[in-house]
Amino acid sequence: MSATKSIEDVPEPTSQYHHYVPRFLLRNYAVHRDGYGISTTTTKTKKKKGKAKSSQPQNLNLLNLQTGVIEQTFLSKNFGVQDMYRDFKSMDPDQQHKLERQLGRLEEEVSQTISLVKRRFEAGKEEVHLSRREKDQLRKFLFIMHYRNRTFQSRFEKSREDYDANDRETMLQYMDEKGFTHPREVWFANLRVFLTTENPCDPHPDRAQQSVLAWRDELMSQAYPPDAQWFWKNTQMHYTCFCTPSCELDEFLMTQNAYSVFEGPNDIVWTDYHLFAPITPKLMIVTRQNVLRNSSEAPGGFDNIVNLMRSQHLYPEKATSLLQDLPVAVPGNNYSTLVNGKRVLSATKMSPAKHVFFFKFFRIATKHVQLINTVFLEEAYQTECLAFKTKPGLVRAIEAYLRDKTGFKKPRIEDFFEGCSYRRPQYLQLLQDVAEKTEKEISAE
Repeated sequence: MSATKSIEDVPEPTSQYHHYVPRFLLRNYAVHRDGYGISTTTTKTKKKKGKAKSSQPQNLNLLNLQTGVIEQTFLSKNFGVQDMYRDFKSMDPDQQHKLERQLGRLEEEVSQTISLVKRRFEAGKEEVHLSRREKDQLRKFLFIMHYRNRTFQSRFEKSREDYDANDRETMLQYMDEKGFTHPREVWFANLRVFLTTENPCDPHPDRAQQSVLAWRDELMSQAYPPDAQWFWKNTQMHYTCFCTPSCELDEFLMTQNAYSVFEGPNDIVWTDYHLFAPITPKLMIVTRQNVLRNSSEAPGGFDNIVNLMRSQHLYPEKATSLLQDLPVAVPGNNYSTLVNGKRVLSATKMSPAKHVFFFKFFRIATKHVQLINTVFLEEAYQTECLAFKTKPGLVRAIEAYLRDKTGFKKPRIEDFFEGCSYRRPQYLQLLQDVAEKTEKEISAE
């Protein structure tokens, strides 16, 4: 006979710190702690009290955006939220953190791909080759990074009564249809769908469009339709490229919302021409709208589509991309060739499992590096901190942002609606003070 467990036998649920930026990425920004509490370069291994110091750095250089103080803290306690993905409705303690474990499995797989990319990059190679599976899982991961962050936590953690996003009516109707009682349940359900869905992989032009559209319909039947459509668009209408600074002095920052901001116009509608994912201070993933492909890749061009997209904005003539001239290209592959701007399948039929994609490491100029950092800094003013590798790299990024003349740093309508119109001038002054103080410290070192 088996005894029935009593309530007292059920283990108490444990609280966990959930990272919205995985530690395998944070480690690429990690530094060793030094005697001054902040380092500009990685220090050599030291011994303390007879024990060898770990060869792996475990600290992050952070700029506190509330106080303007540069500090150094453990990476394990940053870029995360306590119980962010915990399902408090589940009575089973083991099930409460199931979503976090599902996210962890994707992170583990993608971390191997990122490790391969890093090894090729640090070895000085011109490109990295990824299988179709690696490419698709990376793209899935990039969207989930965009969707799992604190902005979306804030959106979905509100009760049904307090939910105030611009899709309130649609969301409440969807909740009623599916039997959800809290917006957070919708968020978790969407994440589970996005984690388990498989990207269609039929390369034949006569069948590819049909299978992709069928996949979109399937997604929209399984997840909240507006967000399902967004996931589909993100994975199908952007291409991935890897960028690195051509100037050794330049570095990419990592803000708390770096994986969820975009470059493009945002007024009555938004157009995400570019999305970003910092991998290391010297390596950035950029996903770029297909319509921005250059003339050699698409001789017919996408002018009609671009003009249609721009016409939906308040000021169509200004609804352009600041990174239009970013020197990147669509990755090649081993199952087709580019002929007059169109992909032509090779005569030998090849299983999708054997497809390989060739991603170049594009060296980009300072103006492009700092435009990306400027997008990050523009959107970081309501966050708590940002991570950086070196003081000179931080100062270069801040100074470029403060000098920028392309339209950033201006008050926005949402600032007034959210009652924080006062925050941006304070934020700009804080950055100015940080740059001046840090530059003096660098000169004195």
